[in-house]
Amino acid sequence: MITVSYPNRRVRVPRGLSILEASLRFNVPHASVCGGRARCSTCRVRIVSDRSTLPRPSGREAFVLARVGAAGNPAIRLACQLRPQADVAVIPVLPANVGADFVRNRKRVNIGQERYIVSMFVDMRGSTRLAEARLPFDTVFLINRFLEAASQAVVDGGGQPNQFVGDGLLALFGLHADPATACRQAIRAAAMVASNVEHMNRQFASELQEPIQFGIGIHGGEVIIGDIGFRDHMVFTALGDAVNVAARLQDMTKALNCTVVVSEDVCNNAGIAPDRLTRTKVSIRGRDQPMSVCAAADPTSLAGLLGETAATCGTQRPASAPGSA
Repeated sequence: MITVSYPNRRVRVPRGLSILEASLRFNVPHASVCGGRARCSTCRVRIVSDRSTLPRPSGREAFVLARVGAAGNPAIRLACQLRPQADVAVIPVLPANVGADFVRNRKRVNIGQERYIVSMFVDMRGSTRLAEARLPFDTVFLINRFLEAASQAVVDGGGQPNQFVGDGLLALFGLHADPATACRQAIRAAAMVASNVEHMNRQFASELQEPIQFGIGIHGGEVIIGDIGFRDHMVFTALGDAVNVAARLQDMTKALNCTVVVSEDVCNNAGIAPDRLTRTKVSIRGRDQPMSVCAAADPTSLAGLLGETAATCGTQRPASAPGSA
């Protein structure tokens, strides 16, 4: 007999039984759309114990793991094919309630990887004050138009809108680009955010007491990207110090009385000549050493240093203008 350990229980089974068969025997919830025939990969597990005693993947198991992009991670195995000969601890990768739609739609779960990502936080200013003078519907409408304007700029710049928190947006650059390209994309996207919000302010000039303002923080670094959450509430996002620093830089735009704060590392990676920047040393909460950043009142001024004029950066507007109902 051997012990199979799950996140919340342990079971004793005869040696030679597959992990999936152990789950079924003891009513441990476990996804398996194809019924354990190595045709769907939904039963895959992460091995969190010693892997040295495990049998190597069969040709069929290796083929399926390669199809879902998990062949490079020896900790990921198919529960229906893995028949351990010694005690083993596993964590199912997918929710137990995954169904056939998951397979038909070929939805891919991102189990996590380390990558250089440029994070950009965009935050709308004065939304609380805006809400005090408007009906809830009007407030939500305007915030959504702002997020649409910012998101379209991110997409046009080559990035991906990732998370929306209240009236703020986290965007990621570098998911499919090298670090230098990601840095340039983020800076160009910041300029396009300014252009799109300016366009929005003109559209709603008669309804706004004052133009909508915003702050942007940009920083890059090695982070972990993957699906985070619980059951049906999984989201793909980035975790790491670089993401936190970008959020701090966005918040710092208030104290520095500017629109965008970009870390020196991002500016250097983007290829902006050092002598073209005015740097400022700032203290970042959670860091012992001060950090060098570049602050600008107009994001297009930074984009212009990439060899593009402000006019070029501002010509890309949303396909449907922000504010159109």
